[in-house]
Amino acid sequence: MVNEVADRGFTLFETLIVLALIGIMLAVVAPRFGQEAGPSARRAGARLISLLRASRLQALVTGRSYRVVFYRHGYAFQRRDGKGRFDAVRGTLFRARHLPAGMAIRGIGRRHAVVFRPSGLVRAFRIGIVARDGRFVVRGNGDGRIQGWARGGRPGVYAP
Repeated sequence: MVNEVADRGFTLFETLIVLALIGIMLAVVAPRFGQEAGPSARRAGARLISLLRASRLQALVTGRSYRVVFYRHGYAFQRRDGKGRFDAVRGTLFRARHLPAGMAIRGIGRRHAVVFRPSGLVRAFRIGIVARDGRFVVRGNGDGRIQGWARGGRPGVYAP
C-alpha cells in the first residue's frame, strides 16, 4: 500500500516556514548591500589623503611642484618638468586613479587641481567624494595640513 500523503508535495505549513526563513535571511543581508557606498567613500577618501600627503612630501624632497588634477570620477598626478610644464607621473604610487562605480568627486571648484609647491605650501582646498549614501570630505589648508572626515564627523577622524 502506497502512502498518498507523501505524493501530494509540501504542506502549507512547510511552505510558510521556508518563506519565513527566506524573509529573515533577506532582512539580514539586504541592508549590508545598501551600506557599501559609505565605507567605500571612506576608503577612497583615506586613500586620497595618503596620496595627497605623499605628493606634498615628493614636492618637498625633489624641489619640483606636484599637481593633482581632479575629474568627476577620478584624479591624476603630474610633476613639473625642467621647462615649467606639468607632465604625468609614471609609477605605481602616483598612477591615475578612478573612483569605484557610484562615486563622484565634487566641490573642487574652478581650478580642478591642487598644486603642491617645493616649499610645502598649497592653496586651501576642499574636495568631496560623494556616494549614494555617504560623503567623505578632504580639506587642505595653506600650511599643507590635509585632513578628512565623513559627513557629519569631526575633521581628522578618518585621516590616516
